[in-house]
Amino acid sequence: MTPAARLLPLAAALAASATSVCAQDKPPQPIVVGAVSSLTGPGASDASVQAARMVFDSVNAAGGVQGRRIEYRVIDDRMSPPQAQRAATELIEDPRTVALVGGSSALECGVNQARYAQAGLFNLPGAGGDPACFSSTHIAPLNAGPYVATATALSFAHQVLRHERLCVVSPALPGMTEAFEKSVRDWTQRTRAPAPALDMYQLGEPLAPLVQRVAARQCQAVVYTGPGGPAIEWVLASRPAMPRVPIVMLTPVYTTQAAQALAGAGDGLYAMAEFDPWSSGSMQIMGWRRLLIARQIEPSSLSQGGYLAAQALVHTLQGLRGPITRASVAQALQTMAPWRSGMMEQPFRVGADGRHQLNRSALPMKLEAGKWRIAHTQWIRE
Repeated sequence: MTPAARLLPLAAALAASATSVCAQDKPPQPIVVGAVSSLTGPGASDASVQAARMVFDSVNAAGGVQGRRIEYRVIDDRMSPPQAQRAATELIEDPRTVALVGGSSALECGVNQARYAQAGLFNLPGAGGDPACFSSTHIAPLNAGPYVATATALSFAHQVLRHERLCVVSPALPGMTEAFEKSVRDWTQRTRAPAPALDMYQLGEPLAPLVQRVAARQCQAVVYTGPGGPAIEWVLASRPAMPRVPIVMLTPVYTTQAAQALAGAGDGLYAMAEFDPWSSGSMQIMGWRRLLIARQIEPSSLSQGGYLAAQALVHTLQGLRGPITRASVAQALQTMAPWRSGMMEQPFRVGADGRHQLNRSALPMKLEAGKWRIAHTQWIRE
């Protein structure tokens, strides 16, 4: 063998060694997790995705998952269906996107549910709003949502406050009117209670005629299903005509801002908390609260939902032993055992073919001296 020939194996070995070193030096590809969320527009909020991001940042600081960092891509749907579709397209067409987590939108589930199913991409919103969020094969929100919350509010007013004549006041929100009507109808059939009167109205219209109409019904309690701002407007407008009628509102009203705005509105104001109350001193929420304080994020049910959605996905990712891909994550989610968090009354599970085990509980809170207090020691379950 010539000297040159003897050098060939050595050169090949050195080249292979150099290639191996370069491969080791190259950081592993990130795990891409997305979200389509309403960050701008009327009633928009970034609390849910902020809370999800702080979970992923904490995981990354501890070394990531399988040595890979989580890259969180949040796209604003601007509360516009075309923009929600474009945002989903961008995430779906990126093959690195393994799941969507922590979003909060009033419309994107209905716009994108079929496309998520076709792409085999699961979406775990922190706060689902439109009806499609709670009836889709590839969408599983962490929050109970406005329709279950309406039923729990009715049960609280009927079973705990002991009222028979109930009224429901509901803004006619696009795509949600029939779901609220169905929620009230199903609750009546299930409980065999007297059917509540249901008054729908358009946001922005004068409230005086609506107040007069509801007051004439001589309601013993009113369940208001709208978001925080309109709920505050309803309470302030209706209080003079119905000063002693309890008003039970949904989770969006359980905020410090609403507490301050309604501090002088008298007694009998309630809101349904879908998670362990953020305003309590419970040990169950200490991990979440510590992260929020560090990031200076306002505590709310929205931030709890985003936090829990991210935690549920991280739990799933950490259980994977093989490659982390969209397909492997989808398979793991569809076969996951019920996942329990101390912040939820019931365990959460994503199931195959839409057989999800979703949040169906709420804990009533009462506004007292400008502060939210627990109004009932037991969760109301639907």
